[in-house]
Amino acid sequence: MKYLHPINYFLLFLLLFWSCSAPEKKEAKTELEFVVTEKFKTFPLPPDIGHLDLYFQSIEDKYFFLFDYKTKQLLTYSIPENRLLKTIKFEEEGPAGVGNNIAGLFIESPDVIYLTAGINTLFKFDGDGNLLQKTPINVEGLEENGISLFSNIFTLAKDGFYFPAFPMVFAWTSVTPKELTEIPNLIRYDTLSKTFTPVSYFPEEFVGDNLNKSIFPLLSLGPDDMPVINMNFRNIYRLKEGEIVSSFAGHSAFPNDPPISKSPNMFEDMPEIMKIINHVDIYTDLFYFKNLELMVRVAKFEDVPENVFETGSFLASKWGLVFLDKEFNKVGEMELEPNRYNGQYIFEDEEGIWICTDHPDNPALSEDFIRFQLIEIKK
Repeated sequence: MKYLHPINYFLLFLLLFWSCSAPEKKEAKTELEFVVTEKFKTFPLPPDIGHLDLYFQSIEDKYFFLFDYKTKQLLTYSIPENRLLKTIKFEEEGPAGVGNNIAGLFIESPDVIYLTAGINTLFKFDGDGNLLQKTPINVEGLEENGISLFSNIFTLAKDGFYFPAFPMVFAWTSVTPKELTEIPNLIRYDTLSKTFTPVSYFPEEFVGDNLNKSIFPLLSLGPDDMPVINMNFRNIYRLKEGEIVSSFAGHSAFPNDPPISKSPNMFEDMPEIMKIINHVDIYTDLFYFKNLELMVRVAKFEDVPENVFETGSFLASKWGLVFLDKEFNKVGEMELEPNRYNGQYIFEDEEGIWICTDHPDNPALSEDFIRFQLIEIKK
């Protein structure tokens, strides 16, 4: 399941700013084989919706959703029926208006949709786009403690809403590594009391002694419907019985530690910041597929465009996948053929894992549909 659209995370952070336990050391299991087949599925794409810069989320093998931030349209697709079921367009103005900046989404079901927009406001809509609830998010307590809410990423777990958190500073290199480990990177939000509770903190093994790197925490749900923190690091972190547990989920072609800027202070060089945050080796999405009992972690290989600020229209050429079982054991990995895939759109069905082939350099790209290719799982 995916919870972050491929927008420039750093620029969105600026917009928001200005308005653990030891790792479980388990040997990788290799009893599964993952094979890219020549089987494809296509789904119709409306003429005013592009292929890139979309939010993607799937629900088991039943539905997947695309949200276009430009037109504010949410598309619901049936996976078994291979068709577009409905389209909702959110209004900017009026009683149900969300304004001109939708930050994040989480789709509980086709009939229950949550989104964050404006200045830290949580909206709840039904499946027809009718506003059910609008709730301001109280961040005063966070700001008093130097914590910034990363409201463009959130999820609804079985015990409430969770948001990533971040130091409330423009340049995180201005805090020391020790200070960063004392700042939460995951917080739980109680919608009744309108209060936040820290759940996880930036781990020392990730922080290290050099903060000239991307430190953004991404968020997903694991097999138990509880949060999994996915940073640009070899390990992922999950909440288990009130404790944060670390599990190895690295791709063998990736470095063990996050890429570090060669600049003494990357915040003195804006192109360098954009490169480190968007275009180096980086783990992006994390999906849990309930019926397959597998997690898929997406690895985007370094690919630096001439214009590093070109994020919405640029897609990296090479992607890799890391596969974990429901116990968080690594059971396989693969590197995909360059210039053929968009690793941020992936869903499951009874046949296996389907990955989007809509790369700008793929000659099979069509304006009329979004296409997926089957990865079979063999034991």
